Amino acid sequence: MKTVVLKFGGTSVGSTDRIKKVANIIISFVKKNYKVIVTSSAMSGVTNDLVKKSRKLSKNFSDAEYDVLVSSGEQLACSLIAGRLIHKGLESRSWLAWHIPILAKGIHKT
Repeated sequence: MKTVVLKFGGTSVGSTDRIKKVANIIISFVKKNYKVIVTSSAMSGVTNDLVKKSRKLSKNFSDAEYDVLVSSGEQLACSLIAGRLIHKGLESRSWLAWHIPILAKGIHKT
């Protein structure tokens, strides 16, 4: 079985209707007998909104909490995609970096 990695940007997952379309794309690859790995950006505008909120709350937002905050938009989108796939009868699960684990070094600010 071949593996395909699908990456969806913020506009692609910008609404529930668009997430439904993304789910259909994923399902089309599964039906072609691919092992599918999906990665997603946050829904359009979500990360910018979170950054603005952090700046309103503190000029010294800690690096660790900033990383958690700005990655939460991607986590939300992935969970919504997985939820739709499950609704459509496909076994699916969203994962957080610590589940796999994915390790990163350094500060990743926008």
